[in-house]
Amino acid sequence: MYLDRTYRPRRRRRGLGRFWPLILLAVIAVILYEEQPRWLVPQEPEITPTPTPNAVFFQMLAENALRLNQYDDAFRAFGQMTRLEPQNPQPFIAQSEIRLMFREVDEALRLAQRAVAVAPKNPDALVARARALNWKEENDDAINDALDALDIDPEHAKAYAVLCEIYTDVGNWDIAEGYLEQALTLDPTDVTALRNRAYLAERRGHYEEAITAYEAAIAVAPNRFDLYIEMARQYEGLGDYNKAVEIYRQAVAVYEAPITLEALGEGLYNIGDHLQAVRELRKAVEADPNYGPAQVQLGMALYARRNFEDAATHLAIGLRLVGDRARIEQIYTLGLAYIYKEPSECDKAIPELQKALTMDPESGPALDGIARCAQQ
Repeated sequence: MYLDRTYRPRRRRRGLGRFWPLILLAVIAVILYEEQPRWLVPQEPEITPTPTPNAVFFQMLAENALRLNQYDDAFRAFGQMTRLEPQNPQPFIAQSEIRLMFREVDEALRLAQRAVAVAPKNPDALVARARALNWKEENDDAINDALDALDIDPEHAKAYAVLCEIYTDVGNWDIAEGYLEQALTLDPTDVTALRNRAYLAERRGHYEEAITAYEAAIAVAPNRFDLYIEMARQYEGLGDYNKAVEIYRQAVAVYEAPITLEALGEGLYNIGDHLQAVRELRKAVEADPNYGPAQVQLGMALYARRNFEDAATHLAIGLRLVGDRARIEQIYTLGLAYIYKEPSECDKAIPELQKALTMDPESGPALDGIARCAQQ
């Protein structure tokens, strides 16, 4: 074997060279300690700004609330929409339509007026105002608004539906039917058109036809409690008051509120179940003491149960709230309640009985009440 005798092994160096990685790490550690970079020091969590909800967000909230029959929440959401988009007529239009469901005609018209004010050429706004004006019995202005809407959009189904409703109210049923056909041709699922088909049949006295039409409207809008109330009225027209009560109960199941409870209470009153009527009407009054129709009907049911003192209290409150919408039988019943309560109060009874006589000078109950007070 050949040996290279000139080879000399490399000697290992002595010193710090072999420790340079450790020295480098130590230098880095000193620098980090001295500089204290942000990522090394525990930081308080930063609060990120929450995005401000826009009008579309509140529109979604309102639509969801309506699906759940949460009308107060819907009104609040629509209010936020109008704050963010004051020139958008849609939230005013939606609120106007809901107010008509609750029979709050003055408020419905006010909201429709605002919709037209911000968008004078918007056909939806004009139609909303037309319907509110119709419910205020200002039919000439209502027709003009609906026709103006059709000038802008000749295929506006709801405009035709509202014209049907107007001409139904004035008794021109042939014209009403023509407009109804145009509305349903353009949109067979328009709830206003379906409802007005039933309303036209009702005004003609065709109650069975109206019931079928209301059922079709409810199939499209099952959460419209007002449609159940109107359908129950058809059964009363047929003299089937027990079936009417059944439908009123369905309205309450859809949306329990003073308006549906009052309708049920009146239905129970009509079949002579005054005790159950009082129970339902008390719930309505407790929910909203300022709901005049419930106060009036509660007074009528209490009078039928010969609770004259409470009857007088609720009738007096209710008649003040409903104002000109009071019926003669409600007015003279208040007068009679004042007479029959203990102690009798003819001084309060006579003005009510005289008011009834201005509506019907031959009203027997009013004349009997005045005669009884004269004897006392």
